[in-house]
Amino acid sequence: MTAEKLATEGRAAEQAETLRELTEANAALSGRALQLAQDAVAVQDELQAVSSVSGREQEQRLALLEEINLVQTENGSLRQQLRALGKL
Repeated sequence: MTAEKLATEGRAAEQAETLRELTEANAALSGRALQLAQDAVAVQDELQAVSSVSGREQEQRLALLEEINLVQTENGSLRQQLRALGKL
């Protein structure tokens, strides 16, 4: 009976150690998962900021192209007027 009791206590001690190790590993992994989630949110925020800047830059480019087109059209019109007046 004593040998059986000692064997049971030995298994219990091993299981307690395994439980402690697993609890420790779980805490470390939970911490790492939380850090990865925070990093993912930070990266997503940065991507949104870059996308927003890129979108504004695209809008500015389009506005500038429209302005150039208008200026070129007006320039062409003025050239035609000068030609009509015999100045060119």
